Amino acid sequence: MAPEVRRGFVVFAALVAVFAVIWAARLDSVPPADFSLQNGTDPKTIDPHRATGQPESRIIYEIFEGLTRMLPEGPPDPENGLQPLSPQPAMAESWDISEDGKTYTFHLREGLRWSDGTPLTAHDFAWSWQRMLHPATACEYGYLISQVHLADAYHRAIVNVGDRVEVELWDRPGETATGDAAIKHFPRGTMKYGVLREITKPPEPELPEDASDEQRENAELDWQESWVYEVDIIPLGENGRPDWDHAPKRERFASSLAAISEDSTITRTHGLMVDFKHEGGAQAIDDKTFVVQLEYSVPYFLYLSAYYPLYPVKQECVETFGAQMWTKAENIVSNGPFRLKFRRLRDRVRVEKNSEYWNVDQVGMNTIDFVSLESQNTALNMYETGQLQWINDLPTSVLEELRKRDDFHSAPKLSIYFYKLNHAVPPLDDIRVRQALSMAINRRQIVEEVTKAGQLPAFSVVPPGLAGYKGVKGLGEDVDKAKQLLAEAGFPGGRGFPKLTLMYNTSETHRPIAEVIQQQLQNNLNIKIELQNMEWGSFTETVQMENYQMARYGWVGDYPDPNTFLDLWVTGNPQSNTNWSNKEYDRLIAESGEEQDPAKRLELLRQAEEILATELPVIPIYFYTSAEMCNPNVLNFAPTAQDLHPLSILRYADESTASNAPSPKAPSQE
Repeated sequence: MAPEVRRGFVVFAALVAVFAVIWAARLDSVPPADFSLQNGTDPKTIDPHRATGQPESRIIYEIFEGLTRMLPEGPPDPENGLQPLSPQPAMAESWDISEDGKTYTFHLREGLRWSDGTPLTAHDFAWSWQRMLHPATACEYGYLISQVHLADAYHRAIVNVGDRVEVELWDRPGETATGDAAIKHFPRGTMKYGVLREITKPPEPELPEDASDEQRENAELDWQESWVYEVDIIPLGENGRPDWDHAPKRERFASSLAAISEDSTITRTHGLMVDFKHEGGAQAIDDKTFVVQLEYSVPYFLYLSAYYPLYPVKQECVETFGAQMWTKAENIVSNGPFRLKFRRLRDRVRVEKNSEYWNVDQVGMNTIDFVSLESQNTALNMYETGQLQWINDLPTSVLEELRKRDDFHSAPKLSIYFYKLNHAVPPLDDIRVRQALSMAINRRQIVEEVTKAGQLPAFSVVPPGLAGYKGVKGLGEDVDKAKQLLAEAGFPGGRGFPKLTLMYNTSETHRPIAEVIQQQLQNNLNIKIELQNMEWGSFTETVQMENYQMARYGWVGDYPDPNTFLDLWVTGNPQSNTNWSNKEYDRLIAESGEEQDPAKRLELLRQAEEILATELPVIPIYFYTSAEMCNPNVLNFAPTAQDLHPLSILRYADESTASNAPSPKAPSQE
């Protein structure tokens, strides 16, 4: 190395060291939070309408709140330790349900305020539900309220001649009629409303037989953009709603720049959708009354109203800063027990008590840290030294010793660990291959020798313990049958079987599980599986883009009903990402949604699960049990079936030792 280069390297290294010291000092200067917890990986977003993972949801549940909130109901079960939770009054102090179960009228509390002190009303819920459903928001949970009148059509942008529609003109802030679309979808452009009378479609494009899927998709999109819509536009009345008694004016709209260039009578639009704002089943009657109209009765709807995708967000905040920026600490406005104080990448998210919260006097902690920490050993050591008060991912090597302690908590969870299979990738499109892979896996070895926390081997997707539901057995383990199926699929003895890649996100548990399954498939079927570890954000994005072959996943029930595990796999569900589709399965799920007899409904769901457990779009591995530790000085902490832990109700039994009190010493990690 030349002397000048060597000197430059020394100077650079010194600068890095100085910067590291300054950064560490900056972190050390922050006083500890009242309560700190292990939150796994960095959250991708804390936007309730765009988040999907558990690291995100834990934070969102505390800084936002819905019409109802999941809170304890009675004491923990003396046998299994589970704390029952139920949807209880939150932003809504009460509600009325019609006799047919299809109309919910929520009555909001007096004096509700956002964290910036401005009033929060039923209109905020109406706008937020519409934003959640809008295709531009890309919310993966829009399907959850497909039973709300017009919600599914709006979410999927389905319109038919005769529908009352909304038309968004191509004039969002910063847009010109002949320019590119604005990056920000909100605020929206000028809105017009009317009745769709005609759709003029040019001939469909002809593509060569060898055209790729991407080419076909792009051609389809270009063709749809060229459609011309004729709408009888209705002006708005004094009440801000379309005046349907007014004489209409016929206007023409299209998204294509070419279409408006060729015909000056056509106005450019971002698209047409059903008029959910005025005609949909989520209406603010006044500032305090929010009415939800369902197409059919949904027995678990109050649980949905407590789920974070249905939480309100402040319209002004979203429209001012945009989808990517409004959740920054300096911008965000929220309505939960806590408010965001700061976020440090690869370190922590800190929240503080929200003084504007309606029930602020009952919030036990002043500050809470959600620490981005994936190392099991580091988390346990931080717990022992009082830096963390709750950890939920424990080292398997010391689980048996930890179980003996009073601050160890374990109970069944309403959740499953499974592998997704991409059916667009041969030979995973062959049911015999999928069944062979599943039947060649020894799940008992995994739960007894790897996870060691009392998990149960799974051969279907619905966890046991749901009241009134009798699950299915699935195919079970059968190596001889697996070999036979693989041979029938054209791969006798594994010969000719292509190498598959199994993806998993960074975790000290996912890799050893993958390695065991990799070895089992090699030994039992003579097929090779390559393992690929990815950071959480990249992992979820890759799966959502369906750019994978096999991928590790988990699912925690959103509500205590089999449907939360089964409707994931309906054709087109954005949570599926498997390219699997079965018309009979779709029919059974749809029929169960309209069935009013509880026993018949559960039987339809059981029939659907039978299809799922046979066709195996995913390979179930095990049903979770919790294994976590919480400082014994913390009150109101207990395991829950849905792995929800309302942090606002936590408090210390002895306030004098509230912060950073070391717990009893754990076994050595050496």
